[in-house]
Amino acid sequence: MKNRSSVDALEYRGGFALFTKSEAEAIITGYRDGLVKKDTLRVFAAMKEKGALHSKSKVDLSRITNSKSETKGVKRLRTGIIEREGDRLAPLLKTSPEATERRKSISRRALRAMAQGRLSCTESIVLLMYFAKRITQVKPLKRLEVGERYARFTFRELEELSGISRANISRAVASLKAKGFLSTVAVVKLNENQFGLLFVDGVLLTLIPEAARKDRSKPPAPVRMHEKATPPLQFNNSPLIKSATLKKNYPKREILKNKLGSFSHVDKSEWERIQLRGRMIKENLEGQAA
Repeated sequence: MKNRSSVDALEYRGGFALFTKSEAEAIITGYRDGLVKKDTLRVFAAMKEKGALHSKSKVDLSRITNSKSETKGVKRLRTGIIEREGDRLAPLLKTSPEATERRKSISRRALRAMAQGRLSCTESIVLLMYFAKRITQVKPLKRLEVGERYARFTFRELEELSGISRANISRAVASLKAKGFLSTVAVVKLNENQFGLLFVDGVLLTLIPEAARKDRSKPPAPVRMHEKATPPLQFNNSPLIKSATLKKNYPKREILKNKLGSFSHVDKSEWERIQLRGRMIKENLEGQAA
């Protein structure tokens, strides 16, 4: 691997390749102008993957692009298509990068996924934008891990550069997060959102174990300072369902239903006893009133 001293050798799982920011911008703007298609993106990723291989490696572009051609939905690229797309890329990448331009590192896992056709065009463009914007921490950030790199860009910026609508970019970001190539970190301060989302490497790319990773795209739950061990008292005497209209229910009938069920289940002798008791109470009240 060339120029391993320029980036950390253990930065990605599966290794990394190098490219320039101008190359990524040329591909993105070429996609906006209709000069770059999905096959072109696959050949570009295959060229970068081949450049990261050993100089004596016999792996060619056809083997890189068609290694997953048996997968359903993946198109096989013939040699003629690869040569045609390579000729289409030549004028876009003909401007040689300046010696002072700093080269960026891109994950070879992401390159292989792009070259094999397992990612859509929008997902590939988002990944190129992320790796082109990816930087180290100038000062330690509490939201990031120690030494973790990140990138910031807005959907509006990528929309203007690539011509892809923000809705499609948002869906592509969600898909990349589900596949493990990308992740986002929640930002508490609202005024910092003007710099865009805070992107970091996904679980598939990072060297941090998957068990130690957590979903940082959701804000942390608020901590209650004075939380009691015993729950507060609850009064459940009120009815669960409150009707807007009054019910025409006879109170004695409802009480009798709650105690003895329906009248059909009441014994006849018991019912006669209740009626006799009611008459006795009534006569007693009339006698007191007299």
